[in-house]
Amino acid sequence: MNYVFFDVECANCLNGEGKICSFGYVKTDERFQVLKKKDILINPNAPFLLGNVKTGEGIKLAYPLFRFQHSYSFPHYYDEIKKLLLGGDTYCFGFAVHQDISYLSYTCKRYSLPVLYFPYFDIQEFEKKVNHRKDCSGLDTLISTYSLASFTYHRSDDDALMTMEVFKRLLEQEHLTMEEAKKKYPSASSDTATLLKRNEERKKLKEQKRLYQEKVNALFALPSQKTDINLIDPFFRYKRFFFTYPLLQKKIDEMPQIRKDIERRGGILLRHPENASVIVTSKKEEKVRVAPAYAKYITYEEFLSHGKGMKKK
Repeated sequence: MNYVFFDVECANCLNGEGKICSFGYVKTDERFQVLKKKDILINPNAPFLLGNVKTGEGIKLAYPLFRFQHSYSFPHYYDEIKKLLLGGDTYCFGFAVHQDISYLSYTCKRYSLPVLYFPYFDIQEFEKKVNHRKDCSGLDTLISTYSLASFTYHRSDDDALMTMEVFKRLLEQEHLTMEEAKKKYPSASSDTATLLKRNEERKKLKEQKRLYQEKVNALFALPSQKTDINLIDPFFRYKRFFFTYPLLQKKIDEMPQIRKDIERRGGILLRHPENASVIVTSKKEEKVRVAPAYAKYITYEEFLSHGKGMKKK
C-alpha cells in the first residue's frame, strides 16, 4: 500500500468556500520512503484575500501571485488529483484534513465535477488524542516540538512532507503501526461522505440559529404595550419575567403574544436574566446561573395558570 499526504492552500475562504490555489502532496510507501513530492499550482479564478481583518496580517504564500494566476484552473488537474487520491492501493492523510477536503469538495462542485469520495486519517486529531490535549496543535508547533528540518510554510508539498514527518514521530513515540493507530484512535479516521454530511448538518444548525436570533431580535424590538386596567393582575404587576433560553427557543413563535399579555397585565419581559424577579422554565430543576438570588422559579404551565386567557390573542 502507498500513503498520500496532501495539503491545499486557498486564495480566499469567503463563506467557508476555499478557492484552491495549490495542491501539494507526498506519496510514500508503507515505510514512509518518499516516492514522489509535488506542488500543483492552480489558478483559483478568484481574488487573493490572505490578510487578517483584525490584525492586518496574513499568510504569505510560497510563490509570487503571478505563478498562480498564470497556471491552469482546477479542472485541468482534476484527473491527476483523482487518480492520486482514489488509487486502489492508496490511503490518504492530512493535517486538519477535514478543511482541505471541504475545500476540495467545494471546488469540484464549483466546476461541476464529481466530488472525490475517499477515506482519510487526520494527523492533527491523532496528535490531540495521543497527547491528551484539550485543543488542537498547529503544524508549525509540532514541527518545532519534534525538531524537524526547516521547510517553507504554506508551500503545500512541504506542508504535506512535514505532516508525514510528524506522523512518523508520533507512531515512533507510541510504538504503533499505521493500522494500529487507526484502530486505537478511530476519531482520527473518516471519509468524504461522512464529512460532507456533517458539514450540511452544521450549515442547517447555523441557519436555524440565525433564524431564531432574528426572531428574538424582532421580539424585543416590538413596541411596549400599555398596562390594561381591566387586565391588571397582582401576579404580573411590577414583575420582571425571564424565559430560560431552551424555553424561549421552544416558544419563540408564541412569544410576541406572550410579551403583549405580560405587559398588558403590568409586567415586563426581559431579554437577560440579571434583573429578573420571575424565571420561567420548561422544567422545575432548571436553574439560571446569573439570575438574582431573590428570583422565583416557575414552570411554563404554572406561568399560564396565573393568567387566564394567556393563550388567547
